[in-house]
Amino acid sequence: MKVRARERIATAILLTVIGIIALAIWWTYAAVEDAGRQRREASEIARTLSGLRLATLEYALNHREQERAKWYEVSQRADRVIATARFSDATDREILAGVGARRIQVRQIFGELISLTAAVPAAADFRLNRSSEAQLLSRIFALQQENFTAAFRLIDLATRRANDAQRRLLVVILSGLGLIALIQIGGSWSIQRHVLEPVARLQHAAQQVAAGNWSFEFGKGGTDEIGQLTRDLGSMKQSLQNSLMQVERSNQELAALNRELEAFGYSVSHDLRGPLRAMDGFSLVLLEDYDDKLDDEGKDALRRIRAASQHMGLLIDDLLRLSQVARAELKLQPVDLSGIARGITASVQGDRSGRSVEWAIEDGMTITADPGLMQIAMQNLIANAWKFTARTENATICVGTLERDGRSLYFVADNGVGFDMAHAQRLFGAFQRLHRAADFPGTGIGLAITQRIIRRHDGGIWAEAREGKGATFFFTLGDMGHDHGRHADLPAA
Repeated sequence: MKVRARERIATAILLTVIGIIALAIWWTYAAVEDAGRQRREASEIARTLSGLRLATLEYALNHREQERAKWYEVSQRADRVIATARFSDATDREILAGVGARRIQVRQIFGELISLTAAVPAAADFRLNRSSEAQLLSRIFALQQENFTAAFRLIDLATRRANDAQRRLLVVILSGLGLIALIQIGGSWSIQRHVLEPVARLQHAAQQVAAGNWSFEFGKGGTDEIGQLTRDLGSMKQSLQNSLMQVERSNQELAALNRELEAFGYSVSHDLRGPLRAMDGFSLVLLEDYDDKLDDEGKDALRRIRAASQHMGLLIDDLLRLSQVARAELKLQPVDLSGIARGITASVQGDRSGRSVEWAIEDGMTITADPGLMQIAMQNLIANAWKFTARTENATICVGTLERDGRSLYFVADNGVGFDMAHAQRLFGAFQRLHRAADFPGTGIGLAITQRIIRRHDGGIWAEAREGKGATFFFTLGDMGHDHGRHADLPAA
């Protein structure tokens, strides 16, 4: 059975039981109220009968018209109380009927008493009248005593019924509370068995799988939602296990491929350099030793061979550097980016004397990065700016940082030849060039190496440029890099 169905059934049972208990309490409370009402009515009857008895005694003592009128007034009130009394039990109605019958007799006898006392007896009949009056009063008092006794019997019966009804009410309340407690215990047991225990087993299984115990089985589960969840998790575990096995196989294949690439790199570094050096060396020998025997065309061919072999050597060096950047382990530490930039500019300026370039390097740029890799990245960017400002008068190269969209951006800007932004996506591809090699020499791998270094630091790199107006290369670092430098506006290229 589904958990939702169990919940609905349990709710329906609980509401039904509560409804039954509420009806039982209402019924017993109504019985308590009815018994109380009957006791109050019986007490009222007893009070009016006691008042009538007192009025009878006052009339018997004084025989005045005032006491007679009062007696009739109290008698009528007693009749109204008796007539309006509502008793459901047959015994009560029988007792009340007896009270009514005796009330009729009392009125008749009291009428005879009035007639007797209204006449003015002769002296000879005075004693006889007094004797008849005493007999009538005795009968009235006897009947009133019987009614008074009957009224107290009604009170006693009503009190018993009230007590019985109160006991029934207490029993109903206690029984209802006990039944609700039993339902609660049953519900808790059902939740424990059908919900909490399966969830605990499911949690244990998930912990086992999370700990790496892939052989642990989730089980088939029941027919409810938790059982379905158990089966789904089992299927997900199997899928994850298959995926991890596939990833493991892929990792093994990737490791083998990396080893092959390392072997290939070793072969490129050692096996290709020898022939290239031989080509360059023998070409130089021919140029030096057979200079007088070669015509201009032959000399030009040998120079081209030397240039091609040297360019091939540079390509091999850059390819190896690109491969090493991808595999090198990051050694993060605080890096003085401003100091690195100044060291590179001094080296570039010294190697290529004769050029006048205005340098603007911001002070205090400190990041957290791999110092060796950042040295390579900044070397490529600054050398790139130096190269593409070679034909620019009043060349300017700026290195700094700024804040844009809440991020710290580092940049290398120049006012060189720039490029068309329509081809910007080709900038960071290996061997991709936007200018002719004859105009600006290079292997076309430097920016690819720089991009790989920035990505290793969870950052990004891009360029903004205009043809003939210079270019600016921006890069950011991820959470591992912390900028402590000043933020300045980007200088105009």
